[in-house]
This record gives sequence, structure tokens and C-alpha cells, in this order.
Amino acid sequence: MRKEELTLLYKKFLSPETSDRDRALILTILQDCDEQDLPNFEDVLNSENRNIVLNDHKSDEIFTSITGEKLYPAVKPIWKRKVFLRAAAALIITGFSILFYLNNTGIISPNHNKPESNFENTTKFVKQIKLNDGSTISLKQGAKLLVLSDFTKDTIRRVQLIGEAFFEISKNPKKAFVVENSGAFDVRVLGTAFNLINTPHKNLLVLNHGKVQVKNGLKQVIILPGQKAAFDKTKQSFEVSPTDTVESSNWINNLLAFDREPIQKIFSDLNSLYPEQRLRLNEKFEAEIFTGYLPSNDLDKSLEILNRAFNTTIIYKHQ
Repeated sequence: MRKEELTLLYKKFLSPETSDRDRALILTILQDCDEQDLPNFEDVLNSENRNIVLNDHKSDEIFTSITGEKLYPAVKPIWKRKVFLRAAAALIITGFSILFYLNNTGIISPNHNKPESNFENTTKFVKQIKLNDGSTISLKQGAKLLVLSDFTKDTIRRVQLIGEAFFEISKNPKKAFVVENSGAFDVRVLGTAFNLINTPHKNLLVLNHGKVQVKNGLKQVIILPGQKAAFDKTKQSFEVSPTDTVESSNWINNLLAFDREPIQKIFSDLNSLYPEQRLRLNEKFEAEIFTGYLPSNDLDKSLEILNRAFNTTIIYKHQ
């Protein structure tokens, strides 16, 4: 069979009008021909006058079956691309780094006395708090101080105490300092120093210097230095009497007794009270215990006593 005739058979085979039966017959004929007699692909293609156009999907399907790759790769949304995600992550990290730098250099200062700020002493030592108005509060073990107002914006400096604390209030005639919702009475001052106890079983104020006003509902009284005040719930009146102011606030500088206290716990307490010192504990002494006395409010003295007890430096200050 001549090559021209075989080409016509090919065209017949490819024609959409050819029935399946005829196509099977043509295929049988072509299979029986010698390979050298068969037309090549270009001959068959050149003999076809139709303008055949494949759509993108069909072209992609044929290309994939031959090469194993996509002719038209799927386009991912920008937020799903790895390059975009890496860039976004880099921007976020950079942003946090800048914010961290600004916070630590003082360019942006967090307001530690914003409303609802909490300060709590979970250690056995005395915890001193410096408020942004210059006032200093010494918290006894277990005591908590809540700052209820914004000292920079509000006309009254409002706090609440749970437990016992010694207050040294910075004087500001334009902004009274009020300890409220702290037991049986509220305390109003302008600038003074006093000790206040607010526990479920005791509510007592001792004034060291200055002048304060205590108030319960419509009942109020002025307290002078050297006096203590308590509210008698039975009589619904204040009881004011002279007192030893040194004794009432002596706990601030007292020695604390420790009986077989883990060194790791003492170190943790000191580190939380003096974070700016960045204390380090010698890892060889992490499992040791301590029995003795330490000052409640003196870091240097505490470290000296601990180091002497073990005849070496067990807690270091950051140099």
C-alpha cells in the first residue's frame, strides 16, 4: 500500500465522523503494514487542513502526560506564597524588635500605674514599690496593692490595699492620695507616712508623720502623728489612741527566720524583688537548704549572710 493511501487512512482514522467499527478496521490495516511504509506524524499533520486549537486545560493535560510538569502552574494567592510569608514574618519580627528597643530605652514608657494595676508580694521578704508619683509602698508578705486610677490624668490618686503595707506618700496638694475599699474605712492624705493593715481579722492605721483623714460612710476623723485609728463596727465609730509608731512599722527592717528553707526558693524571692540586679545562683548550691536569719529589706546584707553561711559566694550580682 502506497504512503499516500496510508496517509488517507490515517486521516480517516482521526476524523470525528468515522465510526468506532471503521476505526477498528483501519487500525487493523495499519498494524499489518510495514513500519517503513507508514507516514510520519508531520505528513499526517500537514495533510490536515483544519485549524485545530486546543484549550488551556487540554494543552496542560497533554503537556503533563508527556513531561510530568504543569504547563500552566496554579497561581497561589499572595498570602499563601512562602516568599510572602517569610517577608511578613520578617516584618513582624522587626516590628517587635523596634518596640522592645523603644520600651527598654525609655522612648516609650509603659504606664505601670494605669487603672487596675496590681502589685503583690508573694515572697517572705519586704517588697518595695515605687509609684510614678514618687510614692513608695512597702508590702508585707502576702500583701497586694491595686492602683485604681491613672496618676498622670486623674485628680485623685486612688489605690486599694489587701494585707499590710507601709506608705510613704509623695506630697501633691493638687492630687489627694486615697486608700479606699480597704476594710472598715478609707484613708485620705496629701503627703505623709503611715502603716495600714487590712486583713479579715484586723483593720488598723498608724500615722508616723503628716496628717490623714479616715472615713467610713458619713463618719470621718482626722488622725495626727503618733496616733492609731481603728473602726469599731459594734459602736459604728472610730477609736483613736496614742501608739508607738516605730513598733508598728518595725517589720520593714526586722530579721526574718528561715528553717531549712531551700536556697532555690530564697534565690527566687530575692530575684523577683530585685530584678534589676540580675542575680545568679551557683548551680552547685541549688539543692542546698538554709537555716538562720536574713534582713527583710536589705539585699546586700542578705547576700553577705548567705555567702558566709556556705563559706563561698553562692549568689552573684550581675557585673
